[in-house]
Amino acid sequence: MKYVIKKYLFAMLILLASSCSPIVENRGYVFDEKLLDQIKVNETISNDVMDILGSPSTTSAIDSSTWYYIYSKAETVAFYHPTVTDRRVLAISFGDNNKVNNLKYYGLEEGKIISYVDRTTPTRGRELTVLQQLFGNLGRLGAGSLPGN
Repeated sequence: MKYVIKKYLFAMLILLASSCSPIVENRGYVFDEKLLDQIKVNETISNDVMDILGSPSTTSAIDSSTWYYIYSKAETVAFYHPTVTDRRVLAISFGDNNKVNNLKYYGLEEGKIISYVDRTTPTRGRELTVLQQLFGNLGRLGAGSLPGN
């Protein structure tokens, strides 16, 4: 009997320990160093970059001469919010001759935290409750505005 209890206790401990292991999510473009070595500055044209790396994650908003390949790795433990543990951004700039002008790598440490502004713009008028909105038009409906009159 003691052997059976120890066996179930051991199985429960294994299940409990494995449930706390983090769930890893890879998001975006997964970098391959062999493919990145094929891109040469002032030699590779944009069509070749598209063939080697595929379509970019995003392009520059001002002009489309800069392509961004973005990768991030997030880990979620139990019921907590996911935390980003790794981020890589490759920015490829093209010159006027459509050749690679510049390669820049950015990591998680170059990222900046953006604080959102939670202010609201005041509006004129008064704020109505739900009941005031529902019952506000009861006395305003005249007989002349009914259908058929």
